[in-house]
Amino acid sequence: MPSSISSSDTRGWLAAWVLALLLAGTGLAAVERHWRLRGYLPTVLDSTQLWSQQRARVYGDAPRPLVLLGASRMEYGVDTGVLRQQLPRYRPVMLAVNGLYPLAVLRDLAHDAEFRGVVLCDVESNGLLRDYFDLQQPWVDYFHRRWTPSWNLHRRVLTLWQRHALIANPDFGALAALKRAFAGGAPFRNYVTYYANRSGDIDYTKTDPAATKKHFAETVEGNIARMPHREPEHWLADIAPVFEWVRAIQARGGEVIFYESPTSGLTRTINDRLYPRAEYWDRFAAASPAPVVSANAVPELANTPLPDDSHIDYRDKAAYTRTLAKVLVERGLLQR
Repeated sequence: MPSSISSSDTRGWLAAWVLALLLAGTGLAAVERHWRLRGYLPTVLDSTQLWSQQRARVYGDAPRPLVLLGASRMEYGVDTGVLRQQLPRYRPVMLAVNGLYPLAVLRDLAHDAEFRGVVLCDVESNGLLRDYFDLQQPWVDYFHRRWTPSWNLHRRVLTLWQRHALIANPDFGALAALKRAFAGGAPFRNYVTYYANRSGDIDYTKTDPAATKKHFAETVEGNIARMPHREPEHWLADIAPVFEWVRAIQARGGEVIFYESPTSGLTRTINDRLYPRAEYWDRFAAASPAPVVSANAVPELANTPLPDDSHIDYRDKAAYTRTLAKVLVERGLLQR
Protein backbone atom coordinates (compact mmCIF):
# COMPACT_ATOMS: atom_id res chain seq x y z
CA MET A 1 0.00 0.00 0.00
CA PRO A 2 1.44 3.45 -0.89
CA SER A 3 2.69 5.45 2.08
CA SER A 4 1.97 8.85 0.59
CA ILE A 5 -0.65 10.56 -1.54
CA SER A 6 0.24 10.67 -5.22
CA SER A 7 0.57 13.96 -7.10
CA SER A 8 -2.53 13.11 -9.13
CA ASP A 9 -4.54 12.68 -5.93
CA THR A 10 -3.25 16.04 -4.68
CA ARG A 11 -4.29 17.77 -7.88
CA GLY A 12 -7.71 16.13 -7.64
CA TRP A 13 -8.28 17.37 -4.11
CA LEU A 14 -7.02 20.85 -5.03
CA ALA A 15 -9.36 21.02 -8.00
CA ALA A 16 -12.26 19.94 -5.80
CA TRP A 17 -11.49 22.65 -3.26
CA VAL A 18 -11.17 25.31 -5.95
CA LEU A 19 -14.49 24.22 -7.46
CA ALA A 20 -16.17 24.29 -4.03
CA LEU A 21 -14.87 27.79 -3.35
CA LEU A 22 -16.02 29.00 -6.75
CA LEU A 23 -19.49 27.56 -6.20
CA ALA A 24 -19.71 29.07 -2.72
CA GLY A 25 -18.51 32.45 -3.98
CA THR A 26 -20.99 32.37 -6.84
CA GLY A 27 -23.81 31.51 -4.46
CA LEU A 28 -22.91 34.30 -2.05
CA ALA A 29 -22.62 36.79 -4.91
CA ALA A 30 -26.07 35.72 -6.13
CA VAL A 31 -27.57 36.27 -2.66
CA GLU A 32 -25.87 39.67 -2.41
CA ARG A 33 -27.18 40.74 -5.81
CA HIS A 34 -30.68 39.41 -5.12
CA TRP A 35 -31.20 41.54 -2.05
CA ARG A 36 -29.39 44.63 -3.35
CA LEU A 37 -31.74 44.68 -6.34
CA ARG A 38 -34.57 44.84 -3.80
CA GLY A 39 -33.20 47.96 -2.16
CA TYR A 40 -31.20 46.50 0.73
CA LEU A 41 -27.76 48.01 1.37
CA PRO A 42 -24.85 47.11 3.66
CA THR A 43 -24.55 48.76 7.06
CA VAL A 44 -22.18 48.46 9.99
CA LEU A 45 -23.76 46.56 12.90
CA ASP A 46 -23.38 48.13 16.32
CA SER A 47 -21.97 46.03 19.17
CA THR A 48 -20.12 46.22 22.49
CA GLN A 49 -16.91 45.74 20.48
CA LEU A 50 -17.64 48.72 18.24
CA TRP A 51 -18.50 50.73 21.35
CA SER A 52 -15.24 49.68 22.98
CA GLN A 53 -13.25 50.98 20.02
CA GLN A 54 -14.75 54.39 20.65
CA ARG A 55 -14.38 54.12 24.44
CA ALA A 56 -10.63 53.71 23.94
CA ARG A 57 -10.53 57.12 22.19
CA VAL A 58 -11.52 59.25 25.20
CA TYR A 59 -7.92 60.02 26.20
CA GLY A 60 -5.42 62.70 25.15
CA ASP A 61 -5.81 66.39 24.46
CA ALA A 62 -4.78 67.07 20.87
CA PRO A 63 -7.56 67.51 19.97
CA ARG A 64 -9.50 67.28 23.20
CA PRO A 65 -12.03 64.42 23.41
CA LEU A 66 -15.67 65.50 23.27
CA VAL A 67 -17.52 62.43 24.53
CA LEU A 68 -21.13 62.17 23.37
CA LEU A 69 -23.31 60.30 25.86
CA GLY A 70 -26.99 59.52 25.56
CA ALA A 71 -29.37 57.22 23.78
CA SER A 72 -30.82 57.26 20.26
CA ARG A 73 -31.37 61.02 20.05
CA MET A 74 -27.64 61.60 20.43
CA GLU A 75 -26.53 58.60 18.38
CA TYR A 76 -28.79 59.44 15.44
CA GLY A 77 -29.00 63.22 15.80
CA VAL A 78 -25.44 64.52 15.96
CA ASP A 79 -23.27 64.52 12.84
CA THR A 80 -19.79 63.85 14.21
CA GLY A 81 -18.10 65.00 10.99
CA VAL A 82 -19.87 68.35 11.07
CA LEU A 83 -19.15 68.67 14.79
CA ARG A 84 -15.45 68.14 14.08
CA GLN A 85 -15.54 70.85 11.41
CA GLN A 86 -17.37 73.32 13.64
CA LEU A 87 -15.25 72.60 16.71
CA PRO A 88 -11.73 71.75 15.46
CA ARG A 89 -10.29 71.82 18.97
CA TYR A 90 -12.31 68.71 19.85
CA ARG A 91 -12.42 65.04 18.80
CA PRO A 92 -16.01 63.74 18.93
CA VAL A 93 -16.36 60.28 20.47
CA MET A 94 -19.77 58.63 20.09
CA LEU A 95 -20.64 56.53 23.15
CA ALA A 96 -24.43 56.89 23.04
CA VAL A 97 -26.36 53.61 23.01
CA ASN A 98 -29.74 53.30 21.35
CA GLY A 99 -32.59 52.78 23.81
CA LEU A 100 -30.52 53.09 27.00
CA TYR A 101 -29.86 56.06 29.28
CA PRO A 102 -26.16 56.89 29.75
CA LEU A 103 -25.45 57.39 33.45
CA ALA A 104 -23.40 54.20 33.79
CA VAL A 105 -20.91 55.58 31.28
CA LEU A 106 -20.79 58.97 33.01
CA ARG A 107 -19.98 57.09 36.24
CA ASP A 108 -17.30 55.08 34.46
CA LEU A 109 -15.61 58.22 33.12
CA ALA A 110 -15.77 59.78 36.59
CA HIS A 111 -13.89 56.75 37.98
CA ASP A 112 -11.31 56.80 35.17
CA ALA A 113 -8.34 58.78 36.47
CA GLU A 114 -6.97 59.21 32.94
CA PHE A 115 -10.05 60.91 31.52
CA ARG A 116 -9.85 64.71 31.29
CA GLY A 117 -12.02 65.44 28.31
CA VAL A 118 -15.43 67.05 27.86
CA VAL A 119 -18.67 65.13 28.26
CA LEU A 120 -21.85 66.18 26.47
CA CYS A 121 -24.46 64.07 28.26
CA ASP A 122 -27.88 63.92 26.65
CA VAL A 123 -30.49 63.08 29.27
CA GLU A 124 -34.03 64.01 30.33
CA SER A 125 -35.88 63.98 33.65
CA ASN A 126 -37.03 60.39 33.22
CA GLY A 127 -33.49 59.29 32.33
CA LEU A 128 -32.18 60.58 35.66
CA LEU A 129 -34.13 58.02 37.66
CA ARG A 130 -31.85 55.93 39.87
CA ASP A 131 -33.54 52.86 38.37
CA TYR A 132 -31.81 53.65 35.06
CA PHE A 133 -28.29 54.19 36.39
CA ASP A 134 -27.02 50.78 35.21
CA LEU A 135 -28.63 50.47 31.78
CA GLN A 136 -25.36 50.90 29.86
CA GLN A 137 -23.24 49.00 32.40
CA PRO A 138 -22.87 45.90 30.16
CA TRP A 139 -21.02 48.05 27.61
CA VAL A 140 -18.74 49.41 30.33
CA ASP A 141 -18.08 45.91 31.71
CA TYR A 142 -17.23 44.53 28.28
CA PHE A 143 -14.65 47.27 27.70
CA HIS A 144 -12.90 46.77 31.05
CA ARG A 145 -13.08 42.98 31.27
CA ARG A 146 -12.96 41.58 27.76
CA TRP A 147 -11.66 44.18 25.31
CA THR A 148 -8.21 43.26 23.93
CA PRO A 149 -6.01 44.21 20.96
CA SER A 150 -6.95 40.97 19.22
CA TRP A 151 -10.66 41.74 19.53
CA ASN A 152 -9.90 45.24 18.27
CA LEU A 153 -8.32 43.77 15.13
CA HIS A 154 -11.24 41.36 14.74
CA ARG A 155 -13.74 44.22 14.97
CA ARG A 156 -11.85 46.33 12.41
CA VAL A 157 -11.91 43.49 9.88
CA LEU A 158 -15.57 42.79 10.64
CA THR A 159 -16.46 46.47 10.21
CA LEU A 160 -14.75 46.55 6.82
CA TRP A 161 -16.69 43.43 5.78
CA GLN A 162 -20.00 44.85 7.00
CA ARG A 163 -19.46 48.16 5.23
CA HIS A 164 -19.12 46.50 1.83
CA ALA A 165 -21.10 43.25 1.99
CA LEU A 166 -24.80 42.89 2.67
CA ILE A 167 -24.27 39.18 3.43
CA ALA A 168 -22.13 40.16 6.42
CA ASN A 169 -25.44 40.91 8.15
CA PRO A 170 -26.86 37.77 9.86
CA ASP A 171 -30.32 38.76 8.57
CA PHE A 172 -29.12 37.62 5.15
CA GLY A 173 -27.26 34.51 6.33
CA ALA A 174 -28.08 30.86 5.75
CA LEU A 175 -29.92 30.35 9.06
CA ALA A 176 -32.11 33.41 8.53
CA ALA A 177 -32.83 32.32 4.96
CA LEU A 178 -33.83 28.86 6.20
CA LYS A 179 -36.23 30.36 8.73
CA ARG A 180 -37.78 32.58 6.06
CA ALA A 181 -38.21 29.55 3.79
CA PHE A 182 -40.63 28.12 6.36
CA ALA A 183 -42.15 31.32 7.80
CA GLY A 184 -42.13 33.45 4.66
CA GLY A 185 -41.47 37.18 4.49
CA ALA A 186 -38.37 39.25 3.77
CA PRO A 187 -35.53 40.56 5.94
CA PHE A 188 -36.30 43.56 8.14
CA ARG A 189 -35.89 46.73 6.09
CA ASN A 190 -33.98 48.89 8.55
CA TYR A 191 -34.36 52.62 8.13
CA VAL A 192 -31.21 53.32 10.17
CA THR A 193 -27.72 53.19 8.64
CA TYR A 194 -24.81 52.80 11.06
CA TYR A 195 -21.19 53.81 10.58
CA ALA A 196 -17.87 52.70 12.01
CA ASN A 197 -17.80 55.71 14.38
CA ARG A 198 -21.14 54.48 15.82
CA SER A 199 -23.22 57.37 14.58
CA GLY A 200 -26.39 56.51 12.71
CA ASP A 201 -28.62 58.04 10.05
CA ILE A 202 -32.41 57.71 10.11
CA ASP A 203 -34.10 57.88 6.72
CA TYR A 204 -37.79 58.53 7.32
CA THR A 205 -38.66 57.94 3.67
CA LYS A 206 -38.09 54.24 4.46
CA THR A 207 -40.66 54.07 7.26
CA ASP A 208 -44.02 55.43 8.36
CA PRO A 209 -43.36 58.50 10.55
CA ALA A 210 -46.88 58.46 11.98
CA ALA A 211 -46.54 54.85 13.12
CA THR A 212 -43.06 55.53 14.49
CA LYS A 213 -44.35 58.59 16.32
CA LYS A 214 -47.08 56.54 17.97
CA HIS A 215 -44.58 53.80 18.86
CA PHE A 216 -42.20 56.19 20.62
CA ALA A 217 -45.01 57.90 22.51
CA GLU A 218 -46.31 54.54 23.71
CA THR A 219 -42.79 53.47 24.67
CA VAL A 220 -42.24 56.62 26.72
CA GLU A 221 -45.53 56.26 28.56
CA GLY A 222 -45.05 52.52 29.06
CA ASN A 223 -41.52 52.87 30.42
CA ILE A 224 -42.55 55.56 32.85
CA ALA A 225 -45.64 53.62 33.96
CA ARG A 226 -43.43 50.67 34.95
CA MET A 227 -41.16 52.81 37.10
CA PRO A 228 -41.95 53.55 40.75
CA HIS A 229 -43.17 57.10 41.21
CA ARG A 230 -40.66 59.58 42.60
CA GLU A 231 -41.76 62.79 44.24
CA PRO A 232 -39.55 65.71 43.19
CA GLU A 233 -37.65 65.78 46.49
CA HIS A 234 -36.86 62.05 46.39
CA TRP A 235 -36.02 62.21 42.67
CA LEU A 236 -33.58 65.06 43.24
CA ALA A 237 -32.01 63.32 46.26
CA ASP A 238 -31.41 60.22 44.11
CA ILE A 239 -29.39 62.33 41.67
CA ALA A 240 -26.77 63.21 44.32
CA PRO A 241 -24.33 60.52 43.04
CA VAL A 242 -24.57 61.98 39.53
CA PHE A 243 -23.40 65.32 40.87
CA GLU A 244 -20.49 63.59 42.61
CA TRP A 245 -19.46 61.98 39.32
CA VAL A 246 -19.48 65.40 37.70
CA ARG A 247 -17.31 66.87 40.43
CA ALA A 248 -14.83 64.01 40.09
CA ILE A 249 -14.41 64.76 36.38
CA GLN A 250 -14.15 68.49 37.04
CA ALA A 251 -11.52 67.96 39.75
CA ARG A 252 -9.19 66.43 37.12
CA GLY A 253 -9.71 69.33 34.72
CA GLY A 254 -12.49 67.66 32.72
CA GLU A 255 -15.87 69.14 31.97
CA VAL A 256 -19.47 67.95 31.81
CA ILE A 257 -22.40 69.55 29.99
CA PHE A 258 -25.89 68.16 30.50
CA TYR A 259 -28.03 68.50 27.43
CA GLU A 260 -31.69 67.73 26.73
CA SER A 261 -32.33 66.98 23.05
CA PRO A 262 -35.40 68.51 21.42
CA THR A 263 -38.72 66.68 21.53
CA SER A 264 -42.14 67.64 20.28
CA GLY A 265 -45.75 66.56 20.01
CA LEU A 266 -47.03 63.68 22.09
CA THR A 267 -43.58 62.59 23.29
CA ARG A 268 -42.91 65.98 24.85
CA THR A 269 -46.45 66.25 26.22
CA ILE A 270 -46.12 62.91 28.02
CA ASN A 271 -42.75 63.82 29.53
CA ASP A 272 -43.95 67.22 30.69
CA ARG A 273 -47.13 65.73 32.16
CA LEU A 274 -45.33 63.04 34.14
CA TYR A 275 -42.32 65.19 35.00
CA PRO A 276 -43.49 68.83 35.24
CA ARG A 277 -40.47 70.91 34.28
CA ALA A 278 -40.70 73.35 37.16
CA GLU A 279 -40.69 70.48 39.68
CA TYR A 280 -38.06 68.28 38.05
CA TRP A 281 -35.85 69.55 35.22
CA ASP A 282 -35.59 73.13 36.46
CA ARG A 283 -34.63 71.94 39.94
CA PHE A 284 -32.03 69.62 38.45
CA ALA A 285 -30.59 72.52 36.44
CA ALA A 286 -30.44 74.74 39.52
CA ALA A 287 -28.67 72.10 41.62
CA SER A 288 -26.26 70.75 38.98
CA PRO A 289 -22.54 71.55 39.36
CA ALA A 290 -22.33 71.28 35.55
CA PRO A 291 -24.05 73.58 33.04
CA VAL A 292 -27.43 72.40 31.79
CA VAL A 293 -28.85 73.19 28.35
CA SER A 294 -32.32 72.24 27.14
CA ALA A 295 -32.89 72.34 23.41
CA ASN A 296 -36.59 72.81 24.14
CA ALA A 297 -35.75 76.21 25.66
CA VAL A 298 -33.63 77.35 22.70
CA PRO A 299 -35.84 78.27 19.71
CA GLU A 300 -33.10 77.52 17.16
CA LEU A 301 -32.90 73.95 18.45
CA ALA A 302 -36.51 73.47 19.49
CA ASN A 303 -37.66 74.15 15.92
CA THR A 304 -35.66 71.23 14.52
CA PRO A 305 -37.99 68.97 12.45
CA LEU A 306 -38.73 65.74 14.31
CA PRO A 307 -40.73 63.34 12.11
CA ASP A 308 -41.53 61.04 15.05
CA ASP A 309 -41.51 63.78 17.74
CA SER A 310 -38.21 62.41 19.04
CA HIS A 311 -35.59 61.90 16.30
CA ILE A 312 -34.03 63.76 13.38
CA ASP A 313 -34.04 62.69 9.75
CA TYR A 314 -30.50 62.38 8.43
CA ARG A 315 -31.13 65.22 5.95
CA ASP A 316 -31.47 67.64 8.89
CA LYS A 317 -28.53 66.36 10.94
CA ALA A 318 -25.89 68.74 9.58
CA ALA A 319 -27.97 71.87 10.18
CA TYR A 320 -28.96 70.69 13.66
CA THR A 321 -25.35 69.89 14.58
CA ARG A 322 -24.11 73.27 13.38
CA THR A 323 -26.77 74.98 15.47
CA LEU A 324 -25.95 72.90 18.53
CA ALA A 325 -22.24 73.74 18.21
CA LYS A 326 -23.09 77.42 17.78
CA VAL A 327 -25.28 77.47 20.91
CA LEU A 328 -22.64 75.74 23.04
CA VAL A 329 -19.94 78.13 21.86
CA GLU A 330 -22.11 81.22 22.37
CA ARG A 331 -22.80 80.11 25.93
CA GLY A 332 -19.09 79.75 26.62
CA LEU A 333 -19.32 76.00 27.15
CA LEU A 334 -17.08 75.02 24.20
CA GLN A 335 -14.51 76.85 22.10
CA ARG A 336 -14.07 77.22 18.36
